Amino acid sequence: MSTAHKHKTTEQMMAKSMMLYERFQQFGDHERAEKAKRFLKKLYREEFIIAFCGHFSAGKSTMINQLTGESILPSSPIPTSANLVKIRHADEDFAKILYRNRKPLLFKGSYEFDTIKEFCKNGMEVESIEIGRKQSKLPKTLTVMDTPGIDSTDDAHRISTESALHLADMVFYVMDYNHVQSELNFTYTKELLSHGAKLYLIINQIDKHHQEELSFDEFRQSVYRAFDDWGVRPEGFYFTSLKEPDHPFNDFSVVKKLVADSIQMREELSLQSAEAMTERLIAEHLEWLKKEQDEKREQLAAILGNEWNEKEIFAKEEQLRIKIEQKDVQKAVEELENERETILKNAYIMPAQTRELAKSFLEANQPDFKVGFFFSKKKTEEEKTRRLELFLADLQEKVKAQVEWHIRDLQAKWLKKYNLVHDDLAMKAEEFRVQLDSALLTSAIKPGAQVTGDSVLHYCDEVAEKLKKMARMASNEWLETAKSILEQKWQSELGSLQNEWTEWNQKKNAVLQWKELDILEDERKKAFAMLKTGTYSYSPTFDERIRKWEAEEQEAEIFTKEANPSKTKSIPKIQRRESEYKKAESEAPAFSPVIIAEKMHRWSEALKGIPGFKYLRKELAEKANRLGKQEFTIALFGAFSAGKSSFANAMLGEKVLPVSPNPTTAAVNRIHPPNEINHDRTAAVHLKTREEMLSDLQSSLGVFHVKADSLEEGYERIPNITANENKNGKENIHLSFLKAFYEGFPEYKDHLGETLVVDLETFRGFVANERQSCFVESIDLYYDCEFTRLGITLVDTPGVDSINARHTGVAFEYIKNSDAILFVTYYNHAFSKADREFLIQLGRVKDSFELDKMFFIVNAVDLANDEEEIADVLSYVQNQLLQYGIRFPRIYGVSSLLALDPNKRKQSRIESFQTAFQSFLQNDLTKIAVQSAERDMKRAVLQLEQLIKTAEENRENRKEKKALLAKQKEQISQHLQKETFDLLWKRLCQEIDELVYYVKQRVFYRLPDFFKESFNPSVLQPSSGKAALRTALEDFLSSIGFDLSQEMRATSLRAEKFLHQVLNAKQKSLHEHYQSIQEQLYFSDLEWPTKETPEFPAAFHSLPQETFSPALALFKNAKTFFEKNEKQLMQNKLEDILSPLADQYLFNEKEKLSQWIKEILDEQFNRLKNSLASECEEQFSAWMEALEATENIQEWKEVLKVLQKDIA
Repeated sequence: MSTAHKHKTTEQMMAKSMMLYERFQQFGDHERAEKAKRFLKKLYREEFIIAFCGHFSAGKSTMINQLTGESILPSSPIPTSANLVKIRHADEDFAKILYRNRKPLLFKGSYEFDTIKEFCKNGMEVESIEIGRKQSKLPKTLTVMDTPGIDSTDDAHRISTESALHLADMVFYVMDYNHVQSELNFTYTKELLSHGAKLYLIINQIDKHHQEELSFDEFRQSVYRAFDDWGVRPEGFYFTSLKEPDHPFNDFSVVKKLVADSIQMREELSLQSAEAMTERLIAEHLEWLKKEQDEKREQLAAILGNEWNEKEIFAKEEQLRIKIEQKDVQKAVEELENERETILKNAYIMPAQTRELAKSFLEANQPDFKVGFFFSKKKTEEEKTRRLELFLADLQEKVKAQVEWHIRDLQAKWLKKYNLVHDDLAMKAEEFRVQLDSALLTSAIKPGAQVTGDSVLHYCDEVAEKLKKMARMASNEWLETAKSILEQKWQSELGSLQNEWTEWNQKKNAVLQWKELDILEDERKKAFAMLKTGTYSYSPTFDERIRKWEAEEQEAEIFTKEANPSKTKSIPKIQRRESEYKKAESEAPAFSPVIIAEKMHRWSEALKGIPGFKYLRKELAEKANRLGKQEFTIALFGAFSAGKSSFANAMLGEKVLPVSPNPTTAAVNRIHPPNEINHDRTAAVHLKTREEMLSDLQSSLGVFHVKADSLEEGYERIPNITANENKNGKENIHLSFLKAFYEGFPEYKDHLGETLVVDLETFRGFVANERQSCFVESIDLYYDCEFTRLGITLVDTPGVDSINARHTGVAFEYIKNSDAILFVTYYNHAFSKADREFLIQLGRVKDSFELDKMFFIVNAVDLANDEEEIADVLSYVQNQLLQYGIRFPRIYGVSSLLALDPNKRKQSRIESFQTAFQSFLQNDLTKIAVQSAERDMKRAVLQLEQLIKTAEENRENRKEKKALLAKQKEQISQHLQKETFDLLWKRLCQEIDELVYYVKQRVFYRLPDFFKESFNPSVLQPSSGKAALRTALEDFLSSIGFDLSQEMRATSLRAEKFLHQVLNAKQKSLHEHYQSIQEQLYFSDLEWPTKETPEFPAAFHSLPQETFSPALALFKNAKTFFEKNEKQLMQNKLEDILSPLADQYLFNEKEKLSQWIKEILDEQFNRLKNSLASECEEQFSAWMEALEATENIQEWKEVLKVLQKDIA
């Protein structure tokens, strides 16, 4: 093609694009108009654009720096507030920040990139950053774009990226080697291809690959297959390493050649992309128009309905009018006032005891009141003060019990009844008080009145009335505020009812509007069909317009140092509390659990045959066995590709678990020390039962709207599903499971529910091979190494992003019952949504544990450039954990890769973690058990001393002593028989009510964040249909429903902890009461076992989508939804719809929780009673026996000497 012909073709393309721009402006499609405008400027500049996008820390910036020949862009393992950056060759160095609604800011000459970033904090304001470099190796017409990490949930970032990528002639999508299988990679690249992008995929950082674990060719084929399964077929795949240029599989030189060749052909490629752009913009516009028309038709259909008549309209109007009348704030206020009056009327503030104190107080205020003879004035004043204080204190107690508590409860219930969620109001309701002071009591005294029965009664009535008046006034102050807030709440609801009522008058013009829509759509299609086929001449006025646009862009504010915004404080370096760690690491335990266990066994044997020690001997033996065995369960958590399995291998000292960049851990793997039955390097593989397998299969088939009542029926249906290639993100995850099931079912169908005993190599297959692992429920591996010899069972859990709903419950049980929790994250990976939700759950339950048992591991610190970078990453992780509610986390940076190399183990930093972790196991964990054992041993000495003392007492009054003991025993027995848990249950019910009441507030506080993540520009593209809207809704409901279930799990733990506190208080109370009857009684402190948590399903998972149609109808198009903040209207509507549904869910789950707690209370309360009865029976019987027999006293004294010497 000649240069003149190319120029003419470019001019024709610009003319056509200008016509498009004008038509889009005319038709009100401002988004397409803006795209056409940008495209025109690109054509005018003869610009060739290569764009880079992908996850943060995938190496985009480093790759761009390599291509430009300069370190222009900063690279960091910490995600920052990213912006769109364009780099090109320029005559002079400059940087320019382009804002959405104000003049650009120009940096001339040299500058610090960090300074530019300070001006880009607000992503909604910044459109992009342009950088021009004089020394750049880039050709003058080439622009390289670096887009924000696709991990960003910032709406502005996503809009900027999408708007920019449509201009790119080539798009390189860069992935980290360990993150290839991320679902976001598949969904994002599929979306790019649907927009016509010329797409190339780069898998970077292949220097992380380990050939001995998986051949590179196998890895490469797995990448091809994974993207092909998602229907992603790019122009090419490239595997690169910038860290190791000479890596045998490094394609970076091929990428550079591809870029160079493309630049040579840029005119031809530009025209190709221009034709594609024209087609795409017209298609997008017609899609936009269709959606606009469809939405208007839907609105008209919603007004007209299918069938309607006058009676229906009148009935509806009447119904709405009644609803409006029911929103009567004054009635609600009067209801509270009436109930409050009932409380005050029934408040018995002046019972006989209080009146006596009043009388005493009044007598002290008589003129002739006097105490004593000497120093009487002082004594009289002191007595007056004493009587005043006694009366005041007693009255305060009565007011609290008879007025304050009841009004607090009334106000709280009133708030709940009217669903008035207002933290400040709720807090003030709980803090309600009647301010009572001595002035009130003194001012009510009638001067000169004598103290008689009548005068005391009149005085008490007057004080009581004053107090009730004060209570009324204090409550009225709160009620006025509550009334105002309720009026505001109902006013907005009344507004929507009024709007609904007026809709019934809007039906008359609907049919005419419908016809107009048909005509408009037809005309628009014809106009664009003519525009596509027509030939247009380039007009000089086009040049003028484009030059004007360019001039507007050149009008920039020049940066000066004075304009530099004050820098925000950086995250403080991680507080490592080195002194504490070193102290913990250097201190040897002050006790040996094994020695104490041996001592307890000796004591148990020594006390054998001595009356009254059967129960205690059993306790000593059981605790000795637990101490001697020293068994710990350590739960390992982390997302897929976080380096969890490689970290486990580093702890075990060998590559026991398979490590792969593909998702592996789909089941729970428990790694135990071997024993007599289960030998070293053998595994028990527990296959799922047919019921469990069918449940998982039905869950995945349900995603494709396929049902199956048996495994065989499901097996037959799978080929029809896999034949269809057009799958979305969620479907592909389940498709992978279905394919694996289909491959493995013939082999494993007859073994479901069985346990297979296999060797280590076969075990690895069950973990890594999906056609096997999908049939596995859990695996117990027995492996001997230094780590397991500590008595540790290491539980490698499914990834926190597992699709198996059953795993959420399993994970919570391990969080709850394990002795320690290890959470592993990868050095340069941001926390995913699944990570975040798991860590928030850890934050919820952290304070419910007696010890802080959580450790956070940042794996692969060998990737860091220096110590400062490691400190920055650990500091970033600490800050993130703090945001998730995890205060003072123990964070360790390690390299499992170096740890497995004996020559580099010291560099791996793993020994620092191991030392601190072993100190935690041997000191913190064991100390609790040892302290309990020592209490029992001290009790044994005291109990034996008492037995000897009883046996040696004067034998003359033996009969009286036995009678007294029998009486005491009977007194305790009768009291114990009458004991019930009714009062404890009331306290627990109140606690559960409060705990569940605040669940909804916490979840709905997060609702805006869930909404923003689900309804974002990457999902709701201009070309997206209703399916995308439904997908966003499903994701939103899934997020908030899962959060409710997680909150209920955490609530169950808090409720169980409160139950243990209540039982402990009751246990202590009974101990003290029975010791007041017989002071020489000694009791064991029972420990309360934790019970398996009830299953709390995710909320909203089976609701029909029609429930949310009123909210979804508010979506018109992506541009107005995000830019005109229409999303806020939808969020509010969804919140209104979900609120009563959440109430119902929480009501049902609270019932389940209450029943669970009641069953535990019943079981443990009876256990407590039985324990107390047994211990009393044993000790009283021993004393009776000691009064009868004396021949064993000397023998008991010998045993006592041994015990006293041993305990010293």
